[in-house]
Amino acid sequence: MTPEPTEPEGRRPARKPFNYVALVGAAFVLVAAIALINMLRSEDSGTLGIGDYGVGKQIPPFAVPIATGDLDGDANVDPDKACEIDVPGALRICDYFDRPLVISFWFTKGSSRCIDHQDTFDRLLPEYGDRVGLVSINVRDDRDRVRELIDEHDWKVPVGYDRDGAVSNVYRVGGCPTFAFVKRGGVLKNAEIGDTSFDELETQVRSLLKSDGTEVKPTKTES
Repeated sequence: MTPEPTEPEGRRPARKPFNYVALVGAAFVLVAAIALINMLRSEDSGTLGIGDYGVGKQIPPFAVPIATGDLDGDANVDPDKACEIDVPGALRICDYFDRPLVISFWFTKGSSRCIDHQDTFDRLLPEYGDRVGLVSINVRDDRDRVRELIDEHDWKVPVGYDRDGAVSNVYRVGGCPTFAFVKRGGVLKNAEIGDTSFDELETQVRSLLKSDGTEVKPTKTES
């Protein structure tokens, strides 16, 4: 029986050559994947009222129960069905696309000052309600409490109730108050987030009207 040859003592097996091409290829694939993820995130991320997020684009359609009505349920944010909801007590945002529109998103949890801003928002109705759609959307507060606030403050602007926050999520509402100024046809002109005085809010509404070609009379401060 012939013994098998053995490696000389102290001699190590030869190493396989380093595959530099494979490493570079794997790195390229990883970098490309990260770039794609970042691109997708940048397209989908943002907060309404910060920077130019959503400006110039069609706002998402939705339907919600009117806060003071009897209709119960969550918001409908299906882009193919929200405008077709036809039940008593539903507020469909598409019904306001025939004129300039301002949407106020608000909530009281952790932001009690939002109630004051809704008082300010409601003051727009007597002067501009015949030319601009004004819609208030409460996000996730207790509905009975929302009804109490509407009654206590005698708000006349219609208030929709976003019980599960679906509308807020679609619009990427990140603070209270958030105001969306929308052109005729449902295209976002601009949005504002945070404390806003009546004069500042009125200036935005007048700018919205002017962009629609509507002639507006000068205010006392402008004359």
